[in-house]
Amino acid sequence: MKKPIIGLTPQYDYERNRVWIGPNYLGAVKAAGGVPILLPLQADKEELEAVSKVCDGFLFTGGPDIDPFRFGEETVSQCGVVIPERDKMEEDLFQTVMESGKPILGICRGIQVLNVFLGGTLYQDIPAQFPSDLSIAHSQLSGNSVLSHSVLVKKGTLLSDILCKDYIKVNSFHHQGIKDLAPVLQTAGISMDSLIEAVYLPEHKFFLGVQWHPEHLYRSNEDALKIFQSFVNACM
Repeated sequence: MKKPIIGLTPQYDYERNRVWIGPNYLGAVKAAGGVPILLPLQADKEELEAVSKVCDGFLFTGGPDIDPFRFGEETVSQCGVVIPERDKMEEDLFQTVMESGKPILGICRGIQVLNVFLGGTLYQDIPAQFPSDLSIAHSQLSGNSVLSHSVLVKKGTLLSDILCKDYIKVNSFHHQGIKDLAPVLQTAGISMDSLIEAVYLPEHKFFLGVQWHPEHLYRSNEDALKIFQSFVNACM
């Protein structure tokens, strides 16, 4: 059986001038039966169209903050470093992939860019902008594989179909999050303080965004592995 090729969006280190990817993304895709490849950061639309023909699915990975200008806001002081080159590359890639109808998985920053590219907005900094009576650790201090809070899974959604559970426990490493959900997206999971943690696009073959990091959990957490397996299976 042919293994599907999964294109992963790259991270960029300004200080070292290097493009890189966290190894757990590669490991999780391979464990689910896919072949991961790192996409170029500097690529024009023609090159991204060529990439979209080679790959069977696309993983929008975690990373830095998104430029607030992309969702119509001024930058607040709590917003972190933005990388315009990555924002542009991912938006061009997203448009190309949506036209192809191929499966998409977004993780952490990934869920955020999917929401922004479809017309949604973000909290630039959850502690400063998100009103809540709870103090949930959305940006935990513990290690990557430690579970820090729960996610309520909405019934009848793609995430519910994958996990067959009403709630799960997840890790969490983000200070931004979805504020206004893009009109075409639907919520698939929320945290106990009602922050959106998972979204999907019902009419798409496979379109799922999650705010946590299943790539750090797939070795020991069945729920995390199921997300990658469902994604890779949809790419076959």
